[in-house]
Amino acid sequence: MLAISTLLTETKMKKQALHYFGMMLAILWTSATYAQITTDPPEYEDPTTELKIIVDLNALDASLDHTQNLLDAAAAGEEVYFYTWSPVEHPVGHPLVNGNPPTPWKDSNDTLVMTKEGDNLYSITMIPTEFYETDAQTVFANDIKFLVKTKDGGGFGDPDIKSEDLTLLIDPPVTTRNPAFLFPGSFKDDDLVMLYYDNNQETVTGMQNLADDDVWFYAEATLSDSTKVRIANNAFTVGNFPELQMTSYGDGLFKTFFVPRKFFNVPEEKNVTEIKIFIMRRVFAGGETRISYDIIAELSCE
Repeated sequence: MLAISTLLTETKMKKQALHYFGMMLAILWTSATYAQITTDPPEYEDPTTELKIIVDLNALDASLDHTQNLLDAAAAGEEVYFYTWSPVEHPVGHPLVNGNPPTPWKDSNDTLVMTKEGDNLYSITMIPTEFYETDAQTVFANDIKFLVKTKDGGGFGDPDIKSEDLTLLIDPPVTTRNPAFLFPGSFKDDDLVMLYYDNNQETVTGMQNLADDDVWFYAEATLSDSTKVRIANNAFTVGNFPELQMTSYGDGLFKTFFVPRKFFNVPEEKNVTEIKIFIMRRVFAGGETRISYDIIAELSCE
């Protein structure tokens, strides 16, 4: 197997600036609404080492019938199983195949039963490269995608008993990072997103050493019909919109949390396909540059 250092040189970074991966996961997962997956260790960057994946059923969307069916089954004492297809899906006959023939969805592999950690908390422990029988580069490129279900997942005319599809991002360590970025690196327009800015890393002279109340941002979304939605029409008017001010967390660190659909007030029949953001000072004038790093994020449609 190639050394991790070699893999890092060969792997194109999929997500921006995840040097503080573990720290930001903890921030995003403080609300049970979004705490579907946590990991032990929380700052996980080496898929050749042991990983515990913990799923909180309480944080799943209970408005979905199949999720409510799963919650009911777990409450009744049924076991919960791991069902995965990425970075690699094992074929029929493999010891870790998702389910047994002829209808694997209705007969999960007992090897993949999850450990109950607490009230609606279930875990599975693995070394990803060994579990999926692949290399670290493939794990970095494809992430771990899975769902959880009961042994008989329903289907075939019966109601499904399962979670929604879940994704655990696995990224190599990043030695350099931009002063501003969105986290996670891949998201949909109804996901909770964090805008992160470290003024200590700022290289634009006019943006250095900013006060706690002097960090704002311009935001623009491109929708599925190619129209643009802006909170402020231009950089000169950003200061008129309180939602565009970033919150200081001390020591030059600033954060803002938002759900793109809600933030840009997107009509139900449309989706956000791209977001453009740049960090700036409230007062933007000619002369000294007061705009920092541009962020352009293409949204996932999965």
